[in-house]
Amino acid sequence: MRLCMRLIVPLPFCFALAVGPLAAQGQAWGVAFEIGLTRFWGGSEPAPPTEAPGFKPYRPTTLGVRVDHQVGRARLAIGALYAPSGLGAESDELAVIAKGGLNWVQVAPEVAYRLGTIGPVAEVSLFAGPVFDFWMLSDEAGRIRVGGRGGLELLLPLGSGLAGTLRAHGGVTGSLFRDADVPGDFRTKAMPNAGVALGLRVGL
Repeated sequence: MRLCMRLIVPLPFCFALAVGPLAAQGQAWGVAFEIGLTRFWGGSEPAPPTEAPGFKPYRPTTLGVRVDHQVGRARLAIGALYAPSGLGAESDELAVIAKGGLNWVQVAPEVAYRLGTIGPVAEVSLFAGPVFDFWMLSDEAGRIRVGGRGGLELLLPLGSGLAGTLRAHGGVTGSLFRDADVPGDFRTKAMPNAGVALGLRVGL
């Protein structure tokens, strides 16, 4: 956890230094708060002839915050999310879930570009960027995995500097497991993921 904080804390300052000169031009800042659901694939998989399903993070519910800065049609942002999670193995007929024991923190710098509008005010944007995942297992130091993601955001102004957001994303990172973590008849596998999030953005 200490390692996560050492890496996470400097990131907002780096972001501020990168976009600080633009603030003098009167561009808008905002902060968004979100709740979402992410689904993972991969993590571990059976090696033939084994057919039992491998384990993966099981559908964590995330709480996130994101700071952004508007520059023309683009928005520079850095976000962080947190979610406790279990590990799950599922097939078409059965799911086995080990609850708890796993915590996930993600830091995600991104660039969003406004594609256009739906109706008179709703904005549609495309966003993409790298992600830095910190997986914390019970009684063990955190593990860092790097990947990327992209997606679409629908932003609906609500007045008084408030806007509702709906975001859908897809991405991939390395497996949270090490080779030594999985049985001999299994192997680690990259973790594609997809998710949705609802939020509220406050203009600053």
